[in-house]
Amino acid sequence: MKTWPFTERDDVLDAAAAALRERGAVVLGGPAGVGKSRLARELVARSTGPVVGTVRATASAQEIPLGALVDLLPRATVDGASPGVDHVRAALDALGAARGGLLAVDDAHLLDDASATVVHQLRRSGRVRVLVTLRSGEPPPDAVTALWKDEDVPRIELEPFAEDQTAVLLAAVLGGPLEARTVRLLHRTAGGNVLWLRHLVEGERAAGRLVRTGPTWAWTGEVDLSPALRDLLDARIGTLTDRQRRVLELLAVAEPLGLGMLGTLVGEDAVEDVAERGLVAVLPDGARWEVRLAHPLYGESVRSAMSVPRVRRIRGEISVALSRTGGRRAGDGLRRAVLDLGSDRPLDPDELVRASVQASGLRDFVLAERLLRAAIAAGGGFEAKLGLAHLLDYEMRVEEADAILAEAGAEATDEERRQAVVLRALSHHFQLDPPRPGEELLADDEARHHDGRRDPAYDGIRAMMIGSAGGVDEAIGVAEGILALPDAPPDDVALAAFVLGLCGAVSGHGDPLAPLIERGIDAAAVATNAAVATNIGYMELLDADLRGEPGRVGARLEWARGLTGPQAPMFAALYEARVARSTGRSHAAIRALASALPSFPGHGGGWGGWGTALLAQCHGVLGDGRAARAAAEEAERRRHPHIGVVGFEYDLARAWAAAASGSPREAVETCRRGAQAARGNGALAAEVLLLQTAVRCGDRDQSDRLGKLHRRLGSTRSRLALAHATALAGHDPEGLLAVAAQLDEAGLVLEAADAAAQAAAAARADRRLVLASEAEQRARTLAGDEARTPALVEAEAPVPLSAREREIALLAGGGLTNRQIAERLHVSVRTVESHVYRACTRLGLPDRAALVTVARGAARTAPSSPDD
Repeated sequence: MKTWPFTERDDVLDAAAAALRERGAVVLGGPAGVGKSRLARELVARSTGPVVGTVRATASAQEIPLGALVDLLPRATVDGASPGVDHVRAALDALGAARGGLLAVDDAHLLDDASATVVHQLRRSGRVRVLVTLRSGEPPPDAVTALWKDEDVPRIELEPFAEDQTAVLLAAVLGGPLEARTVRLLHRTAGGNVLWLRHLVEGERAAGRLVRTGPTWAWTGEVDLSPALRDLLDARIGTLTDRQRRVLELLAVAEPLGLGMLGTLVGEDAVEDVAERGLVAVLPDGARWEVRLAHPLYGESVRSAMSVPRVRRIRGEISVALSRTGGRRAGDGLRRAVLDLGSDRPLDPDELVRASVQASGLRDFVLAERLLRAAIAAGGGFEAKLGLAHLLDYEMRVEEADAILAEAGAEATDEERRQAVVLRALSHHFQLDPPRPGEELLADDEARHHDGRRDPAYDGIRAMMIGSAGGVDEAIGVAEGILALPDAPPDDVALAAFVLGLCGAVSGHGDPLAPLIERGIDAAAVATNAAVATNIGYMELLDADLRGEPGRVGARLEWARGLTGPQAPMFAALYEARVARSTGRSHAAIRALASALPSFPGHGGGWGGWGTALLAQCHGVLGDGRAARAAAEEAERRRHPHIGVVGFEYDLARAWAAAASGSPREAVETCRRGAQAARGNGALAAEVLLLQTAVRCGDRDQSDRLGKLHRRLGSTRSRLALAHATALAGHDPEGLLAVAAQLDEAGLVLEAADAAAQAAAAARADRRLVLASEAEQRARTLAGDEARTPALVEAEAPVPLSAREREIALLAGGGLTNRQIAERLHVSVRTVESHVYRACTRLGLPDRAALVTVARGAARTAPSSPDD
């Protein structure tokens, strides 16, 4: 198996290397498979001194004195059956001969006592540096423990990888990004254990279940343990008694289980035994204790050895045990329903429907679909069929949803018929590809059953269609009317909250949306259209972005990261992308979008085109014109014809593509046209963003309009966009730097970088080169490697210094006197003074200190003029 790259441990590597350099020893601890050995190999490979040797302690050599070190010692040192003090002293002399060398000991918890003593004494003598790894939770020999207990050797604990670290590692291994869902599945299955992740990925890739689909890798999540991984797991689990294995079987089928219930089912002593062996974790959960498997792959290993009848019997047994508790916990009903699906117990359709609502609220729509299909098969009626149709519609399986609704409509009541019409209208209007006008379905039903009069039951869906099309003010009025009703159905509340979230964000209407968003999400959790919750939550991020307050969405982003179910990762990635884009982290936004967009084929219910437009903006901000134009064209191809309200995103995509392609004038004109369209729709907050982008690209004519918008909206973005436009129009470098500071404080980092860059250009035009250099450095610091915009490019105009003038100025900046500089360059002092004088005169600088400042900035820009 090919060695995986070393990545995502640089901080630990630096700390360990510093400990070896400064203290002469370091201990690396952590669970099995966390990457201790890989880190130790990297430290050995990067060691600058001699390497005494690398040894790995094993259980088989633990009974042999000096067994771990035998390969490093002369034969005479280990002759004799039972080494004593003389043998240890001889080993110390042999290994300590390479003074300053490095001895690496892997799995030191398995060292025999004699070897452990040698390692300890080598550390105490200071003759060699010692690098030790050991497994946490395993008792090491006393001499090894003494390293950090008595000798004050730094001990660094390695933790399992976090999900973002797993994503970076896998992208490096596979040579491309992974779908967000695949990253989460692989990370959770391996539990952050790098060794097991490696075997899992290699096995699934060889089996053809981890495959590249377009630019990204995708995995089904159906684990079939490879022989190598199975051996690792079996070795870790070890030999079990029947009751100990039964504990693992119960948990493999339905973890977590309450400690009391598990003890009743199998015996408290058996639970204690497997807990002491580290195979299960016993954790507090509110007022009770829960038991889980210590690693997800233990469950895969145990389940693979269980027969189908045994699994079905155990599922039924646990379901009955849960029923005896009276379903005291909120999730017990859902757990029982899921267990019953694969058990030998009879199914209750009403319980399955109730469980499906819980599953949808938890964003696990695959499970919800299983529950609803089982409910229909068990005799469930309209409620089960409507719930299933909603899920199918959400997954853009519109024809299947229509078929379910047609079957359900034959025996539907008037209220049920309305629910079916709303769902079909939503489905046809937004999910079909290509879509059909949903209004026609509403009008047809109103003609049949209301003599053509407007049915208030359809106000929620009607507001959604109007608002999505761009009728912002009208949609807000209808949605506010729904929320004012004291008994509005949860489905209508969820739709109205979505409409107000979307339209409120683009218009800048009203207060920040967080309370409204929370109300909508709460309603969606108990509604048939539970899937709309993620759409509602996203509007809080959009609102914060357009108001220029990206820092206030932390709680909503964490909420998205905590979503469960197969669809959760792709929406979490969309949230990550929005926040990264608005806070100036272009590369992170591109990575997040690359993992999310494959899950939204075609127009993706609107998300496909919208997300691709964001992708184009990010590439454009980075100055990659080709990628930006390609993404902008793809966004137009995927653009949803019924969702015009976010047209400003497509305008921004085209504008940044033009800017990155060397056409800032085209970018300005695109932003102006987009702003005019946004104004016509009432999308005033979107208009501000477009005009601010035009200003960033050099438009000096937006102060008046931005002033009117700020008086209307009063948002952070409108205030700062106005200040930026005013300073640019006034050719005011100090004003632009002041705006840059305010933008940076607001979290609008790349907007700040452009303002600082424009300050540099304005100052340079006035031949105020010191201020220009300072502003340019500020712009470069803010932008980092996250942007290359027209303003930043213009700010990098070369300063006319010869190579020798710049060299002398930089040496002066390092504190050298003219005489010291002359000695360094082997020239006369007069020559140094002449270069300084000529440069200051040509550039209009007052003194040597000003020349140093200018030269420091010029050293990072264009090539210098030839030396004189």
